[in-house]
Amino acid sequence: MFRFEKRVLGERTVSAFRASVAVRFQEVDAAGIVFFARFFDYVHIAYEGFLAEAGLPLSEVLRAGKWAAPLRHAEADYLRPARFGDVLQIDLVAAHLEESEISLGWRVTSKGHEEKPCAIVQTVHTFVRPDDFKRISVPFEISQKLESVLLE
Repeated sequence: MFRFEKRVLGERTVSAFRASVAVRFQEVDAAGIVFFARFFDYVHIAYEGFLAEAGLPLSEVLRAGKWAAPLRHAEADYLRPARFGDVLQIDLVAAHLEESEISLGWRVTSKGHEEKPCAIVQTVHTFVRPDDFKRISVPFEISQKLESVLLE
């Protein structure tokens, strides 16, 4: 399994996809800071948007049943607080492709403060057939859409 250097994700500004999410009241803890697990929700919202932009809306992919891409690994580093009312930008800044797996690097910033991320997140998806979970190749549309952010 490939993992990105955290420093690289924190510094990259090129983006294959960007989503914006406003932090809602129910997503913060008693201290008014985004609850840590919500960052995985934000990244998944961006991942779904990325797939849709690649011509593979997740709802249609799941309905067709040709492939699935369950998470094999997810990790996050929290670098500064995000608070209720902040507008977060989730950028897909790095990717690594293998035959049946993609590692994605995400950079989460607060709008107006893009120079220092709130968090960096890494996810690893393994592509499988849904009926027997045998590995399959990463769909072409995805590998093509990731070209601008590929890292070895």
